[in-house]
Amino acid sequence: MANQKAVGRTSLAVALVCLAGAAPARAEKITLDEALKRAAKDNPDLQAAGAEVEVSAGVLLGARKLPYNPELDARLGPAFGGGQTLFEYEVGLSQTLELGGQRKRRTAAAEARRGAADARERWARYLTALRVRRAYFLALVTRARLETTRDAETVAAELKAAAVERISLGAGTQLEVNVGTAAVGRAQAERMAAERRYREARAELASIIGAAPDADLEPEGQVPRFETPALTEEEYVERALKREDVAALGLERDATQADLALAEALAVPDLSLGVTYGRDAVDSTNAVLLGLSMPIPIFNRNQGGQAAARGALRRTTILADVGRREAEREARTAFRNYSLARDAVSGFDRDVIEKLGENLGLARESFRAGKIGLLEFNVVRRDLVDTRLAYLDALAQLVDAWFALEAAAGGSVGVSP
Repeated sequence: MANQKAVGRTSLAVALVCLAGAAPARAEKITLDEALKRAAKDNPDLQAAGAEVEVSAGVLLGARKLPYNPELDARLGPAFGGGQTLFEYEVGLSQTLELGGQRKRRTAAAEARRGAADARERWARYLTALRVRRAYFLALVTRARLETTRDAETVAAELKAAAVERISLGAGTQLEVNVGTAAVGRAQAERMAAERRYREARAELASIIGAAPDADLEPEGQVPRFETPALTEEEYVERALKREDVAALGLERDATQADLALAEALAVPDLSLGVTYGRDAVDSTNAVLLGLSMPIPIFNRNQGGQAAARGALRRTTILADVGRREAEREARTAFRNYSLARDAVSGFDRDVIEKLGENLGLARESFRAGKIGLLEFNVVRRDLVDTRLAYLDALAQLVDAWFALEAAAGGSVGVSP
């Protein structure tokens, strides 16, 4: 009977705790599809990648053009002598030509860099969508954690109030009051930590989709289930080696290879051809002159440019090779970690875990009926809450493992929820 009275008189205290734990907020509800659409439009990384494509397109346009325009030269001046002033003039037109195939090599380098920019833009688009999903799912997990800690705080408040009531009726002990007080303090700390984590998760989601700094977004829905990988480890490795970011590294290497060919071609001097029409004022004669000029590459044959190009080629070759090795390593590690993370989540009884409120209610009824004491009720309460929080931690790790596997494979390959 004392248990029933104690629990029945805790409603006011529990209500006050609930009000303290639930901060009012006017968050904007957002679905996953809406978040993906907004990120595709406003994500700054995507915008920067698009700008890089525009830059590379401009460089390619310039590379395809002739580097030298025709040059017009005109001269006019007086000729003195014989007691009179006469005027002489010359008009010339010249054109400089590249003889070493420089434009072809310059264009090849620009085309490779344009391809690399396109590949990086596609990779940024894919990775941004994947980051949105990760942030969205983690926000759902942290929200579930916050709800769990709020439920735990409510029950802890009931526990403390019941302990205080029992001791006032002469049926309890100071130990029960102390346990109840400690339970409330711990529950409040866990709830505040969960609120902070949920706020950080929502801020990360807002940042990825490019929302305003003061945006307060709240995801809708539940955490999805993550399926068994559809491919083998070797198939994931094969997919990883075909990723857009890996392809971009190879294209950058191709660009520096073309840069080296261009540097070698620049050792060939340019040829300038011209024609000049002029009038001699003294002799009153007109002349048409053909001109040709070419520098003699004795001292400067672009040795420095060639050396720099060789160094750049060596660097991009190393980066491309390292990129392929790291892509394979990432795929193998992510595949194994995903399997472990999924097994960790599967180790929990999801039906029991997701019925925390129901299970706490059953424990509460047993306490009211006198089937278990207050200290036993606290042990059951703590065990149920800890198990639920451990499950949510494992679920958050599974989200990260899923993200790593999808990023390593470079495409949706069957584990997407």
